[in-house]
Amino acid sequence: MPEARIQKVLADAGIASRRAAEVLVAAGRVRVDGRPALIGERVDPAVHAITVDGRPLPGPSAHLHLVLNKPAGVTSTVRDRHAERTVLDLVPPALLARAGRLYPVGRLDRDSEGMLLLTNDGAWAERLGHPRYGVEREYAAGLPRPLTEEQARRLGEGVPLEEGLARVVTLREATEPETAKLAPLVWPGPEGLYWYRVTLAQGWRRQLRRVFAAVGAPVARLVRVRIGTLRLEDLRPGDVREMAPRDRERLANLARATADEVAATVAAGAPRRLVVSLDGPASSGKSSVGAGAASALGYRFCDTGLLYRALTWLALARGTDLEDGVALAALVPEIGLAADAEGRLIRVRIGRQDVSTEVHGARVDREVSTVARQPEVRAALLPRQRDLAAAGRIIMAGRDIGTVVLPDADLKLWLQVSVEERARRRAGERGIVPGSPGAVAILEDLQRRDEVDTTRATAPLRVPPGAVIIESDGRELDETVAATVAAIRAREEQP
Repeated sequence: MPEARIQKVLADAGIASRRAAEVLVAAGRVRVDGRPALIGERVDPAVHAITVDGRPLPGPSAHLHLVLNKPAGVTSTVRDRHAERTVLDLVPPALLARAGRLYPVGRLDRDSEGMLLLTNDGAWAERLGHPRYGVEREYAAGLPRPLTEEQARRLGEGVPLEEGLARVVTLREATEPETAKLAPLVWPGPEGLYWYRVTLAQGWRRQLRRVFAAVGAPVARLVRVRIGTLRLEDLRPGDVREMAPRDRERLANLARATADEVAATVAAGAPRRLVVSLDGPASSGKSSVGAGAASALGYRFCDTGLLYRALTWLALARGTDLEDGVALAALVPEIGLAADAEGRLIRVRIGRQDVSTEVHGARVDREVSTVARQPEVRAALLPRQRDLAAAGRIIMAGRDIGTVVLPDADLKLWLQVSVEERARRRAGERGIVPGSPGAVAILEDLQRRDEVDTTRATAPLRVPPGAVIIESDGRELDETVAATVAAIRAREEQP
């Protein structure tokens, strides 16, 4: 067979969806000819020896598409050593044997109920699950008390989250017949709550629970009742059935139509919602340049290095072993970013504590590369970063954004700065005299970090394929920002 990207090969083999396959690669669980695979590299299963968790890639299985009514308390991931039950425990053994491997299309958190699609068809899952296609999901949301007019207004206008402005497509009270039809689909029944119907086109992590909580109306129960044209009907909690071919094609065609609408909007001259990756070595000024360009263009900005710094600070504060990737990954849900008035995600929070200043301390500087090279950490942060970018019109800065996090970014930029220039700038920021022992220590530290970043097995630092190089040596900050803005505007004008 012809060569294809590693994530497509894994999806075609039924290992996972393309996005989930990228997480496997980022975690270092995929190897090609004995070495760690790289996201986006092209391979041929007939030529290359590909393994996942040490097991050879299986031969292709016939595609299978299932509809499941997930009860609350069941985990949607297919592998979770901490979960009592996963969705695969609900699938009959005969279907599992036919599929080879199955994985869910999109998310449905452990506490939520309702429709979940399972498949081994990677291309189909990608079309339905990727946020850019905007396939609608409808939910029945049960609340302990009715929404006030003010709460409903805020939900309708949109609620700011770290990923951007979270919007609902529709929000209305559920009718009595709708609530009655819900009764056989859930356990326990829907009695005792006020039910609403909410439709989403976005697909961010626990989005509805977060936006309702943000307006002071926490959700007691959340049931997904529709995906695109497919409704949850005639399936008791825990039941599974094969999807009818007609339903499968309708969903695929819906995703294609949505993609065509997006393309037509761009062709008509509407403003483009570019996703821009900005990569470069440590202390190259990515945060200052990216934030400046975002401010000039009206884009959001995210320095993903803050996530790694936040995790490092938290691990140091907790006494967590910085070489224990599993323990570090378990801390990821506690960290978050918050936007300032200009939409820059520059405020770092651990729970309710703001640690934006602390994460830039010298000890974090020394240890962050150790944390960042753990495959489990990079895999845990990958979906968080992609969620932030899903709404578009964002500049995302880091050291593996264009190569791993956003390999399909609309524009990839690389900030080119020599290590000597980076050391000089950092010493100046800290008031250290050039040539002093302190300045030498900064240079040596940056050289060490470059060595770690460029030689790590998982997501090594490298110039993304097709990246536009922004030269920064000898330039003032405003000149580098201007060059970055010019590159983005030039891409906005392209079809």
